[in-house]
Amino acid sequence: MKRGKYTILVLVITVSIIVFLLLNLLLGSVAIPFASVWNILTGGEGDPVAWQNIILKSRLPQALTALVAGAGLSISGLQMQTIFRNPLAGPSVLGISSGASLGVALVMLMLGGTVGGTGGFMLSGYMAVVSGAFVGATAVLCIIIFFSTLVRSNVMLLIIGIMVGYLASSMISLLNFFATSDGVYSYMLWGMGDFSGVS
Repeated sequence: MKRGKYTILVLVITVSIIVFLLLNLLLGSVAIPFASVWNILTGGEGDPVAWQNIILKSRLPQALTALVAGAGLSISGLQMQTIFRNPLAGPSVLGISSGASLGVALVMLMLGGTVGGTGGFMLSGYMAVVSGAFVGATAVLCIIIFFSTLVRSNVMLLIIGIMVGYLASSMISLLNFFATSDGVYSYMLWGMGDFSGVS
């Protein structure tokens, strides 16, 4: 009976993903009929070029990126819960997410970088923000790995991760206090998450 419940749950989740993927392709500032979306996806012709560009160059890449990002987050969460044998373990609990946020805050608020920059490797470009997030997450991960050599208890390691996460969050609050309004606005937009830049 338990296996049947899981089968139904997986089926419902799969159908939900397909429905939301289709809704993402259909709805937006420009409503495109389902028949036209299907025709564009299957390589048919006859639809306006603007609709083809919207579907193939904007909505489809964004939907697939969101799908892959969500799957990656769920897999990483499952791996951490399996390693720590604790259903509460995750990147946010260990402080890794806060470390990534601190790295981005340093780039955006202290060094003046923005998400909307056009430069590829410039301070104001996306690569600077991604690099800041990577360095921040890696730094916190190194701290957690260092403490894992000193502490043998998984529960104590989770508590240390929570403490490191709170420390990073307090540093972000301090940076927000001294930052300009444009920097805070740009950082808040990054924190909410956005796939509009995917093409």
